[in-house]
Amino acid sequence: MSDHPFYITWTAQKKAYTLPIIGAKKGYFLTDENRKIYDLCSTSYQAAFGHSDKTIKGAIKKQLDQFSIASPKSVFDLKTTATNKLLELISLKGKIFYTVSGAESIENALKMCRQITGRKIILSRNNSYHGATLGALSVTGDWRNKDHLTVDQWTKRIPEPSNDPHALDLEKLILKIGPEKIAGFCLETITGGNGVIIPPTSWWKAIKRLQTKYNLMLILDEVICGFGRTEKHFGFQHFNLKPDFICMAKIITGGYIPFGAVWTSNSVAKYYKSNTLSCGLTNYAHPLALAAMEAVIDILNSKEHIVHFQKLLHVFENSIETFYKLENIKEIRQIGLLMAIDLKENISIEKFIEAGVLVASVKNHIVLAPPYCLSESELRRNLKIVCHVIKENYHE
Repeated sequence: MSDHPFYITWTAQKKAYTLPIIGAKKGYFLTDENRKIYDLCSTSYQAAFGHSDKTIKGAIKKQLDQFSIASPKSVFDLKTTATNKLLELISLKGKIFYTVSGAESIENALKMCRQITGRKIILSRNNSYHGATLGALSVTGDWRNKDHLTVDQWTKRIPEPSNDPHALDLEKLILKIGPEKIAGFCLETITGGNGVIIPPTSWWKAIKRLQTKYNLMLILDEVICGFGRTEKHFGFQHFNLKPDFICMAKIITGGYIPFGAVWTSNSVAKYYKSNTLSCGLTNYAHPLALAAMEAVIDILNSKEHIVHFQKLLHVFENSIETFYKLENIKEIRQIGLLMAIDLKENISIEKFIEAGVLVASVKNHIVLAPPYCLSESELRRNLKIVCHVIKENYHE
Protein backbone atom coordinates (compact mmCIF):
# COMPACT_ATOMS: atom_id res chain seq x y z
CA MET A 1 0.00 0.00 0.00
CA SER A 2 1.13 3.53 -0.72
CA ASP A 3 2.52 5.14 2.42
CA HIS A 4 1.38 8.61 1.33
CA PRO A 5 -1.32 10.37 3.39
CA PHE A 6 -3.32 10.87 0.18
CA TYR A 7 -4.73 8.63 -2.54
CA ILE A 8 -3.11 8.07 -5.93
CA THR A 9 -5.80 8.28 -8.61
CA TRP A 10 -7.16 5.50 -10.82
CA THR A 11 -5.21 2.64 -9.28
CA ALA A 12 -5.05 0.13 -6.45
CA GLN A 13 -2.90 1.89 -3.88
CA LYS A 14 -0.43 -0.96 -3.47
CA LYS A 15 0.27 -0.79 -7.22
CA ALA A 16 0.41 2.99 -7.39
CA TYR A 17 2.93 4.55 -9.74
CA THR A 18 4.16 8.00 -8.70
CA LEU A 19 6.43 10.69 -10.09
CA PRO A 20 8.22 12.60 -7.29
CA ILE A 21 8.84 16.18 -8.42
CA ILE A 22 10.50 19.21 -6.86
CA GLY A 23 9.72 21.71 -9.58
CA ALA A 24 8.53 22.29 -13.12
CA LYS A 25 9.68 24.60 -15.86
CA LYS A 26 8.68 25.33 -19.44
CA GLY A 27 7.83 21.84 -20.77
CA TYR A 28 9.35 19.54 -18.19
CA PHE A 29 9.29 18.40 -14.58
CA LEU A 30 12.27 18.30 -12.24
CA THR A 31 12.29 15.11 -10.17
CA ASP A 32 13.65 14.68 -6.64
CA GLU A 33 16.75 13.28 -8.34
CA ASN A 34 17.08 16.60 -10.20
CA ARG A 35 16.33 14.94 -13.55
CA LYS A 36 14.34 16.56 -16.35
CA ILE A 37 11.23 14.63 -17.40
CA TYR A 38 9.78 16.17 -20.54
CA ASP A 39 6.00 16.31 -20.45
CA LEU A 40 4.87 14.88 -23.81
CA CYS A 41 1.25 14.45 -22.68
CA SER A 42 0.79 17.93 -21.18
CA THR A 43 0.43 16.20 -17.77
CA SER A 44 -3.25 15.16 -18.07
CA TYR A 45 -3.68 16.98 -21.40
CA GLN A 46 -4.15 20.34 -19.67
CA ALA A 47 -0.62 21.81 -19.45
CA ALA A 48 -0.49 22.93 -23.08
CA PHE A 49 1.53 26.03 -22.18
CA GLY A 50 3.99 24.21 -19.97
CA HIS A 51 4.36 24.73 -16.25
CA SER A 52 5.68 28.27 -15.97
CA ASP A 53 4.06 30.48 -18.59
CA LYS A 54 4.70 34.14 -17.73
CA THR A 55 1.58 35.45 -19.46
CA ILE A 56 -0.83 33.15 -17.62
CA LYS A 57 0.94 33.53 -14.27
CA GLY A 58 1.04 37.29 -14.71
CA ALA A 59 -2.68 37.48 -15.44
CA ILE A 60 -3.48 35.45 -12.31
CA LYS A 61 -1.20 37.61 -10.13
CA LYS A 62 -2.70 40.82 -11.50
CA GLN A 63 -6.24 39.62 -10.78
CA LEU A 64 -5.17 38.39 -7.34
CA ASP A 65 -4.15 41.95 -6.45
CA GLN A 66 -7.51 43.31 -7.63
CA PHE A 67 -9.87 40.73 -6.11
CA SER A 68 -9.64 36.95 -5.99
CA ILE A 69 -13.14 35.91 -4.91
CA ALA A 70 -16.50 36.88 -6.35
CA SER A 71 -20.10 35.87 -5.82
CA PRO A 72 -21.47 33.54 -8.51
CA LYS A 73 -24.08 36.23 -9.20
CA SER A 74 -21.60 39.10 -9.46
CA VAL A 75 -20.95 41.01 -12.67
CA PHE A 76 -17.54 42.57 -13.38
CA ASP A 77 -15.57 43.67 -16.44
CA LEU A 78 -13.29 40.61 -16.61
CA LYS A 79 -16.29 38.26 -16.52
CA THR A 80 -17.81 40.01 -19.52
CA THR A 81 -14.68 40.55 -21.61
CA ALA A 82 -13.26 37.05 -21.04
CA THR A 83 -16.61 35.43 -21.84
CA ASN A 84 -16.93 37.41 -25.05
CA LYS A 85 -13.44 36.30 -26.06
CA LEU A 86 -14.42 32.69 -25.42
CA LEU A 87 -17.56 33.08 -27.53
CA GLU A 88 -15.46 34.56 -30.35
CA LEU A 89 -13.08 31.60 -30.15
CA ILE A 90 -16.01 29.16 -30.40
CA SER A 91 -17.49 31.21 -33.28
CA LEU A 92 -21.08 30.25 -32.43
CA LYS A 93 -23.78 32.40 -30.89
CA GLY A 94 -24.85 31.40 -27.41
CA LYS A 95 -24.06 31.78 -23.71
CA ILE A 96 -21.53 30.33 -21.29
CA PHE A 97 -22.10 28.47 -18.03
CA TYR A 98 -18.91 28.16 -15.96
CA THR A 99 -17.74 25.16 -13.93
CA VAL A 100 -14.49 24.08 -12.27
CA SER A 101 -13.79 20.82 -14.16
CA GLY A 102 -14.61 18.79 -17.23
CA ALA A 103 -16.78 16.37 -15.28
CA GLU A 104 -18.85 19.25 -13.92
CA SER A 105 -19.21 20.64 -17.42
CA ILE A 106 -20.65 17.30 -18.55
CA GLU A 107 -22.88 17.09 -15.44
CA ASN A 108 -24.45 20.47 -16.08
CA ALA A 109 -24.91 19.84 -19.80
CA LEU A 110 -26.68 16.57 -18.97
CA LYS A 111 -28.93 18.34 -16.44
CA MET A 112 -29.90 21.04 -18.91
CA CYS A 113 -30.40 18.59 -21.76
CA ARG A 114 -32.76 16.43 -19.70
CA GLN A 115 -34.59 19.40 -18.24
CA ILE A 116 -35.22 21.05 -21.62
CA THR A 117 -36.33 17.86 -23.41
CA GLY A 118 -38.14 16.24 -20.49
CA ARG A 119 -36.46 12.97 -21.52
CA LYS A 120 -33.93 10.84 -19.66
CA ILE A 121 -31.96 8.69 -22.10
CA ILE A 122 -28.55 9.81 -23.38
CA LEU A 123 -26.84 8.09 -26.31
CA SER A 124 -23.12 7.58 -25.74
CA ARG A 125 -20.23 5.47 -27.03
CA ASN A 126 -18.53 2.53 -25.35
CA ASN A 127 -15.08 3.89 -26.17
CA SER A 128 -15.47 7.10 -24.20
CA TYR A 129 -14.54 8.95 -21.05
CA HIS A 130 -16.51 11.96 -19.84
CA GLY A 131 -15.47 12.44 -16.21
CA ALA A 132 -15.35 10.92 -12.75
CA THR A 133 -18.57 12.22 -11.17
CA LEU A 134 -21.57 9.87 -11.19
CA GLY A 135 -23.50 11.53 -13.99
CA ALA A 136 -20.41 11.88 -16.17
CA LEU A 137 -19.42 8.28 -15.39
CA SER A 138 -22.85 7.07 -16.43
CA VAL A 139 -22.23 8.27 -20.00
CA THR A 140 -18.61 7.08 -19.86
CA GLY A 141 -18.12 3.73 -21.57
CA ASP A 142 -14.57 2.75 -20.62
CA TRP A 143 -13.28 0.72 -17.65
CA ARG A 144 -13.79 3.56 -15.17
CA ASN A 145 -17.56 3.12 -15.29
CA LYS A 146 -17.82 -0.47 -14.07
CA ASP A 147 -17.03 -0.12 -10.34
CA HIS A 148 -19.70 2.46 -9.55
CA LEU A 149 -23.46 2.50 -9.08
CA THR A 150 -24.26 5.13 -11.68
CA VAL A 151 -27.46 6.06 -13.50
CA ASP A 152 -26.54 3.77 -16.40
CA GLN A 153 -30.19 2.90 -16.94
CA TRP A 154 -30.48 6.35 -18.53
CA THR A 155 -27.60 5.67 -20.95
CA LYS A 156 -27.73 3.62 -24.15
CA ARG A 157 -24.51 2.62 -25.90
CA ILE A 158 -24.32 3.29 -29.62
CA PRO A 159 -22.21 1.53 -32.29
CA GLU A 160 -18.69 2.82 -32.75
CA PRO A 161 -18.15 5.06 -35.81
CA SER A 162 -15.69 2.56 -37.31
CA ASN A 163 -18.37 -0.15 -37.26
CA ASP A 164 -21.23 2.09 -38.38
CA PRO A 165 -19.72 4.92 -40.48
CA HIS A 166 -23.09 6.11 -41.81
CA ALA A 167 -24.93 5.55 -38.49
CA LEU A 168 -27.43 3.15 -40.07
CA ASP A 169 -27.38 0.80 -37.07
CA LEU A 170 -27.56 3.81 -34.78
CA GLU A 171 -30.81 4.92 -36.40
CA LYS A 172 -32.26 1.44 -35.91
CA LEU A 173 -31.30 1.67 -32.22
CA ILE A 174 -33.00 5.07 -31.90
CA LEU A 175 -36.21 3.63 -33.37
CA LYS A 176 -35.98 0.58 -31.09
CA ILE A 177 -35.60 2.74 -27.97
CA GLY A 178 -38.17 5.28 -29.11
CA PRO A 179 -37.02 8.80 -30.07
CA GLU A 180 -39.56 10.27 -27.65
CA LYS A 181 -37.51 8.78 -24.76
CA ILE A 182 -34.12 10.11 -25.88
CA ALA A 183 -32.81 13.48 -24.72
CA GLY A 184 -29.76 13.49 -26.97
CA PHE A 185 -26.17 12.48 -27.61
CA CYS A 186 -23.11 12.95 -25.38
CA LEU A 187 -20.03 12.44 -27.55
CA GLU A 188 -16.34 13.26 -27.54
CA THR A 189 -15.79 15.15 -30.77
CA ILE A 190 -12.41 13.45 -31.03
CA THR A 191 -11.66 10.70 -28.52
CA GLY A 192 -8.67 11.65 -26.38
CA GLY A 193 -7.07 9.27 -23.90
CA ASN A 194 -8.90 6.24 -25.28
CA GLY A 195 -6.97 6.37 -28.53
CA VAL A 196 -7.41 9.62 -30.50
CA ILE A 197 -10.30 8.18 -32.50
CA ILE A 198 -11.34 10.63 -35.23
CA PRO A 199 -14.85 9.75 -36.48
CA PRO A 200 -15.28 9.92 -40.26
CA THR A 201 -17.09 12.90 -41.75
CA SER A 202 -19.84 10.53 -42.93
CA TRP A 203 -20.60 9.61 -39.32
CA TRP A 204 -20.82 13.20 -38.15
CA LYS A 205 -23.08 14.05 -41.11
CA ALA A 206 -25.35 11.21 -40.02
CA ILE A 207 -25.34 12.41 -36.40
CA LYS A 208 -26.37 15.86 -37.63
CA ARG A 209 -29.18 14.32 -39.72
CA LEU A 210 -30.46 12.17 -36.82
CA GLN A 211 -30.23 15.13 -34.47
CA THR A 212 -32.63 17.07 -36.69
CA LYS A 213 -34.87 14.18 -37.75
CA TYR A 214 -35.61 12.98 -34.20
CA ASN A 215 -35.27 16.31 -32.36
CA LEU A 216 -32.30 15.18 -30.28
CA MET A 217 -29.83 17.48 -28.53
CA LEU A 218 -26.07 17.19 -29.05
CA ILE A 219 -23.59 17.50 -26.18
CA LEU A 220 -20.00 17.65 -27.41
CA ASP A 221 -17.17 16.82 -25.02
CA GLU A 222 -14.24 19.06 -26.05
CA VAL A 223 -12.37 18.75 -22.74
CA ILE A 224 -9.25 17.32 -24.42
CA CYS A 225 -9.60 18.42 -28.05
CA GLY A 226 -10.51 22.06 -27.35
CA PHE A 227 -8.31 25.16 -27.24
CA GLY A 228 -6.11 24.50 -30.23
CA ARG A 229 -5.07 20.91 -29.59
CA THR A 230 -6.32 19.67 -32.98
CA GLU A 231 -4.92 22.72 -34.85
CA LYS A 232 -8.34 24.37 -34.97
CA HIS A 233 -9.60 26.10 -31.83
CA PHE A 234 -12.13 23.29 -31.23
CA GLY A 235 -12.52 19.80 -32.58
CA PHE A 236 -16.08 20.36 -33.83
CA GLN A 237 -14.77 23.01 -36.22
CA HIS A 238 -13.38 20.18 -38.38
CA PHE A 239 -16.87 18.74 -38.98
CA ASN A 240 -19.46 21.53 -39.48
CA LEU A 241 -21.57 20.44 -36.49
CA LYS A 242 -24.46 22.16 -34.74
CA PRO A 243 -24.09 21.33 -31.05
CA ASP A 244 -26.48 22.40 -28.33
CA PHE A 245 -23.76 22.15 -25.67
CA ILE A 246 -19.95 22.23 -25.80
CA CYS A 247 -18.16 21.06 -22.66
CA MET A 248 -14.72 22.50 -21.95
CA ALA A 249 -11.96 22.31 -19.31
CA LYS A 250 -8.23 21.43 -19.13
CA ILE A 251 -6.46 23.79 -21.59
CA ILE A 252 -9.08 26.47 -20.86
CA THR A 253 -6.61 27.80 -18.25
CA GLY A 254 -3.59 25.71 -19.24
CA GLY A 255 -4.21 23.82 -16.00
CA TYR A 256 -3.03 26.75 -13.88
CA ILE A 257 -6.44 27.10 -12.18
CA PRO A 258 -9.11 24.35 -12.09
CA PHE A 259 -11.82 25.57 -14.46
CA GLY A 260 -14.39 24.50 -17.00
CA ALA A 261 -17.24 25.85 -19.10
CA VAL A 262 -20.34 24.82 -21.02
CA TRP A 263 -21.27 26.71 -24.17
CA THR A 264 -25.02 26.58 -24.78
CA SER A 265 -26.80 27.45 -28.01
CA ASN A 266 -29.15 30.39 -28.41
CA SER A 267 -32.14 28.04 -28.19
CA VAL A 268 -30.92 26.77 -24.80
CA ALA A 269 -30.33 30.33 -23.64
CA LYS A 270 -33.84 31.27 -24.78
CA TYR A 271 -35.32 28.40 -22.73
CA TYR A 272 -33.67 29.69 -19.56
CA LYS A 273 -34.96 33.20 -20.02
CA SER A 274 -38.23 32.13 -18.45
CA ASN A 275 -37.32 28.76 -16.92
CA THR A 276 -35.20 28.41 -13.80
CA LEU A 277 -31.58 27.44 -14.39
CA SER A 278 -31.16 25.04 -11.47
CA CYS A 279 -27.38 24.82 -11.89
CA GLY A 280 -24.68 26.56 -9.92
CA LEU A 281 -21.34 26.21 -8.15
CA THR A 282 -19.66 28.01 -5.26
CA ASN A 283 -16.70 28.96 -7.46
CA TYR A 284 -18.75 29.77 -10.56
CA ALA A 285 -16.81 32.08 -12.92
CA HIS A 286 -13.93 32.35 -10.46
CA PRO A 287 -12.04 35.60 -11.18
CA LEU A 288 -8.57 34.02 -11.02
CA ALA A 289 -9.65 31.33 -13.50
CA LEU A 290 -11.25 33.90 -15.79
CA ALA A 291 -7.96 35.83 -15.81
CA ALA A 292 -6.07 32.66 -16.74
CA MET A 293 -8.62 31.79 -19.44
CA GLU A 294 -8.40 35.25 -21.00
CA ALA A 295 -4.61 34.93 -21.08
CA VAL A 296 -4.88 31.52 -22.77
CA ILE A 297 -7.21 32.90 -25.45
CA ASP A 298 -4.90 35.86 -26.06
CA ILE A 299 -1.97 33.47 -26.53
CA LEU A 300 -3.94 31.25 -28.92
CA ASN A 301 -4.86 34.27 -31.03
CA SER A 302 -1.34 35.68 -31.14
CA LYS A 303 0.60 35.52 -34.41
CA GLU A 304 3.65 34.23 -32.55
CA HIS A 305 1.72 31.22 -31.24
CA ILE A 306 0.09 30.43 -34.59
CA VAL A 307 3.46 30.43 -36.39
CA HIS A 308 5.17 28.36 -33.69
CA PHE A 309 2.33 25.82 -33.57
CA GLN A 310 2.73 25.17 -37.30
CA LYS A 311 6.45 24.54 -36.81
CA LEU A 312 5.74 22.03 -34.03
CA LEU A 313 3.04 20.42 -36.14
CA HIS A 314 5.54 19.93 -38.96
CA VAL A 315 7.94 18.13 -36.58
CA PHE A 316 5.09 16.06 -35.12
CA GLU A 317 3.73 14.93 -38.48
CA ASN A 318 7.20 14.13 -39.81
CA SER A 319 7.77 11.74 -36.89
CA ILE A 320 4.96 9.44 -38.04
CA GLU A 321 7.00 7.91 -40.85
CA THR A 322 9.81 7.14 -38.41
CA PHE A 323 7.43 5.52 -35.92
CA TYR A 324 5.94 3.32 -38.62
CA LYS A 325 9.36 1.82 -39.28
CA LEU A 326 9.30 0.21 -35.82
CA GLU A 327 8.22 -3.43 -35.56
CA ASN A 328 6.09 -2.78 -32.47
CA ILE A 329 3.74 -0.33 -34.23
CA LYS A 330 0.22 -1.40 -35.22
CA GLU A 331 -1.39 1.92 -36.11
CA ILE A 332 -0.96 5.67 -35.59
CA ARG A 333 -3.75 8.26 -35.47
CA GLN A 334 -2.93 11.97 -35.38
CA ILE A 335 -4.68 15.30 -35.58
CA GLY A 336 -2.94 18.54 -34.66
CA LEU A 337 -0.64 18.00 -31.67
CA LEU A 338 -2.51 14.89 -30.57
CA MET A 339 -1.36 11.40 -31.49
CA ALA A 340 -2.14 7.83 -30.47
CA ILE A 341 0.38 5.08 -31.18
CA ASP A 342 -1.07 1.58 -31.02
CA LEU A 343 1.51 -1.02 -30.00
CA LYS A 344 1.65 -4.76 -30.67
CA GLU A 345 3.27 -5.24 -27.27
CA ASN A 346 2.54 -2.94 -24.33
CA ILE A 347 5.30 -0.90 -22.70
CA SER A 348 5.04 0.33 -19.11
CA ILE A 349 5.03 4.07 -18.49
CA GLU A 350 8.04 3.58 -16.23
CA LYS A 351 10.19 2.74 -19.27
CA PHE A 352 9.42 6.12 -20.79
CA ILE A 353 10.02 7.92 -17.49
CA GLU A 354 13.40 6.23 -17.13
CA ALA A 355 14.29 7.61 -20.57
CA GLY A 356 13.20 11.12 -19.55
CA VAL A 357 9.74 11.52 -21.12
CA LEU A 358 6.22 11.40 -19.72
CA VAL A 359 3.56 9.96 -22.03
CA ALA A 360 -0.02 8.84 -21.49
CA SER A 361 -0.31 5.07 -21.57
CA VAL A 362 -3.66 3.25 -21.84
CA LYS A 363 -3.97 -0.45 -22.70
CA ASN A 364 -2.14 -1.08 -25.97
CA HIS A 365 -1.48 2.50 -26.94
CA ILE A 366 0.37 5.58 -25.86
CA VAL A 367 -0.96 9.09 -26.41
CA LEU A 368 1.22 12.10 -27.13
CA ALA A 369 -0.06 15.63 -26.56
CA PRO A 370 3.04 17.81 -26.23
CA PRO A 371 2.91 21.33 -24.78
CA TYR A 372 2.70 24.12 -27.32
CA CYS A 373 5.67 25.84 -25.68
CA LEU A 374 8.33 23.27 -26.59
CA SER A 375 10.94 24.34 -29.11
CA GLU A 376 11.17 22.44 -32.38
CA SER A 377 14.45 20.88 -31.29
CA GLU A 378 13.03 19.83 -27.91
CA LEU A 379 10.04 18.18 -29.54
CA ARG A 380 12.17 16.47 -32.19
CA ARG A 381 14.65 15.19 -29.60
CA ASN A 382 11.98 13.83 -27.28
CA LEU A 383 10.05 12.14 -30.07
CA LYS A 384 13.30 10.34 -30.90
CA ILE A 385 13.45 9.20 -27.26
CA VAL A 386 9.89 7.84 -27.48
CA CYS A 387 10.88 6.05 -30.68
CA HIS A 388 13.95 4.57 -28.98
CA VAL A 389 11.93 3.29 -26.00
CA ILE A 390 9.40 1.62 -28.30
CA LYS A 391 12.18 0.03 -30.33
CA GLU A 392 14.22 -1.22 -27.37
CA ASN A 393 11.26 -2.74 -25.51
CA TYR A 394 9.83 -4.95 -28.22
CA HIS A 395 10.55 -8.60 -27.49
CA GLU A 396 8.85 -10.57 -30.26
